[in-house]
Amino acid sequence: MAKGTDLDEDDKIRVLKALAFRIHRKLPADEAMAEVLDQESKGGRNRAFRPAKEALDADGFLAAMLAVGLLGEEAASVMAVVVDAHDHRLLSSALTKLAEHLESLL
Repeated sequence: MAKGTDLDEDDKIRVLKALAFRIHRKLPADEAMAEVLDQESKGGRNRAFRPAKEALDADGFLAAMLAVGLLGEEAASVMAVVVDAHDHRLLSSALTKLAEHLESLL
């Protein structure tokens, strides 16, 4: 579970999978992120997700992913190409692969 403002690997995996699921079901990335952040903020973990909510409102999906620590700068630059392709299947697959990669490191 998230402590303070840091997400552990299990939190990141759960968020990535939740995003991938919603996007696979054709929910726009910004809306999917808003839903996931709202869901994850319940149960007293609002502090961990507040920066991502603010970044989502100000700068969009990728900024929120960076703010919550789901991506680094290099990965965000690659993910920008995926997001700009406007292909929900491609984006969903990329998020799923990121989650699987994190799982393999545990």
